[in-house]
Amino acid sequence: MLFKSLTIILSVLIFSGCIQKELSHTVLDENGKKGVIFEDGNIKIKPVYSNIVYFSLNNTTYAIVKNSNDKTGIINKKGKLIVKPIYDSISPYFNNYSKIEVAGKFGLINTEFKVILKPIYDSIDQFIGDIAIIKQNDKYGCIDKNINLKVKPSYDRIYFQQEKFIRTELMNKWGYLDNNCNVIVKPIYDYGYDFSNGIAKVIINDKVAYLNSKGKLITKPIFTKQSSSF
Repeated sequence: MLFKSLTIILSVLIFSGCIQKELSHTVLDENGKKGVIFEDGNIKIKPVYSNIVYFSLNNTTYAIVKNSNDKTGIINKKGKLIVKPIYDSISPYFNNYSKIEVAGKFGLINTEFKVILKPIYDSIDQFIGDIAIIKQNDKYGCIDKNINLKVKPSYDRIYFQQEKFIRTELMNKWGYLDNNCNVIVKPIYDYGYDFSNGIAKVIINDKVAYLNSKGKLITKPIFTKQSSSF
């Protein structure tokens, strides 16, 4: 009898839990406008947006939405605006940051949806480690996750590479930064290859030399490009 009573109580608890569980929902499309509808037919968000893209952040569901003016914002799962639709685009979150765009310029918002970097750059790459490459006026630099400007946009190109080193190019000369964007070697070489096992091959005056991870040459530039296979 006791076992039967416990079984009934357990069944009621499980059934109650199923009822309390949030119903599934899907994007509703009506005359080109999108909203959200529950599986029971109740409308969760009225169809007023031209696009809705869900994403998860800190185990909570949000959505990037675009209004009839092609401006983008963020809503929570109840449809409340968390970020007003004033941006030309908002990217999905990556490493706790999302890119915002205004008139072709990019900035960043954090996981609290606060603007931590106004849209001032021509481009911002995704953070790799603690560093992101930025572009401004056709020059490249880098910022850290605290939005400190580590290197002003002054290089013609900056390339992330293997072994946590960064290659730089300026006026057809090549140099290196470490993974915190500190200068290891100024752009003085005709070409610089990726590091491999702590050593990088560089070209200067059509000769090949090798340098270590501290930027010091470990061979003089005496090898020819044809004779070197490193």
